[in-house]
Amino acid sequence: MNIEYYNKYLEYEEKGIKSKAKEYINYFINSFENNNEKNNWTIEYLPKLKFKKNGNIRYELLKEIIFPVLLEGYNNKNINYMIWLAKIIKNYSQGKEIDEKLNYISDLSIIKECYKLDPNNIEVIDLYIKIMAREIIYRIHEWPSGILIGNTSIEKDECKILLNEEIPLLRILDRNKIYNELINEYEYNLKNYIIR
Repeated sequence: MNIEYYNKYLEYEEKGIKSKAKEYINYFINSFENNNEKNNWTIEYLPKLKFKKNGNIRYELLKEIIFPVLLEGYNNKNINYMIWLAKIIKNYSQGKEIDEKLNYISDLSIIKECYKLDPNNIEVIDLYIKIMAREIIYRIHEWPSGILIGNTSIEKDECKILLNEEIPLLRILDRNKIYNELINEYEYNLKNYIIR
């Protein structure tokens, strides 16, 4: 692996010279000699990786280096790789091939798996509640018309299950009480939906 190619890519990306940036990212990708190098680079650089303006990781990097490393970690149930996979989920929707390799799994599904593996992991807990907060906002965005899961309105029986199982879990996950108001609103909406 030749890190100078990566540094040149960053330089050209910063200057907005797209053709040169693409040239050097491809040089960089082709400079890896084996999967061990890809793994080591991914783990070292992912926390400080430069994301493009729209928040996505450069597709070539994602497809050829980062995703294969994280996918292998996910398949081996390595929680650190699984956490990263959940964190960058928006990036792998860039390509159908990547989505298919993951069987279209969501960040919520990945972080639930992480939580089952290590329910005391603070990074997992904090990411889980953050993802759930986004999910709750989506679920209640059509209130008072209904509460959604996916693209369908939930049934009253489902509301009871969510009240009995999900709300207590959310309260545990929200250890810093950042989302307490949102959880209260969600609980209120679920209760009111049942008695309609």
